[in-house]
Amino acid sequence: MSRLALAFALVVVLADSAHGRSDAVPVSSAGEHVGEEVTIEGRVVSAHASPLATVLAFTPNFAGFTATILAADRPKFPNNFEQRYRDKLVRVTGVVTAYRGKPEMRLREPSQLQVVPAAGETPLPPGALPPEPSPPAPPPTPDPQAAETARALAALEDRVAAIETRLAAIEQALATLAARTAGPAPGTLHTGLTGPGVRALLGEPRGVIDTTDGGSIWEYASGRTVSFDSGGRVIAWTGF
Repeated sequence: MSRLALAFALVVVLADSAHGRSDAVPVSSAGEHVGEEVTIEGRVVSAHASPLATVLAFTPNFAGFTATILAADRPKFPNNFEQRYRDKLVRVTGVVTAYRGKPEMRLREPSQLQVVPAAGETPLPPGALPPEPSPPAPPPTPDPQAAETARALAALEDRVAAIETRLAAIEQALATLAARTAGPAPGTLHTGLTGPGVRALLGEPRGVIDTTDGGSIWEYASGRTVSFDSGGRVIAWTGF
């Protein structure tokens, strides 16, 4: 073959390739090509595998166009199917049929399913499978010494928390005990104070009223009063 003929053949191949790309039908228009053999292009939303078939969905909830691989043809395709094709822009080539009012296509060979390369990527040859996804990095090996240190610190934190709880309870008990045992401050009016003590604090009352229970009420200016029980000790007061 001459160089001219070789160059011409290369031009034809490139033109056919470009023509094939331009002829790809968007997945939203798949329903307009029922009964035709076309190439549908769209992004795989999800994949569902069952004992009967594997279905690629191009719209959420399988509501639109789908590509189906029956169980008899499934061994021809890669095992980790969803990892290879989910969220990828792909092209499927075949006859569009209608099933329950929705367009679908049956895929019998891997060559019918091609991943559209991203910008800068080398296109895969016809029938080639996309590369295996990189396996996840193994989890780091736990350090026994670090784990033991973490357990010791956790135990220490628990003990400190328990001690703090006990100290808080002791402080509360001491405060309650102090409130019960502390007497009234000197020089203040309080229950149990006798008449001489009241006179020393407040002076002579303006008047004294005897009560029916044997006690008395001392009256002071501005409506202030001090009440005594029958034993002569203060039981209440008002206005002070």
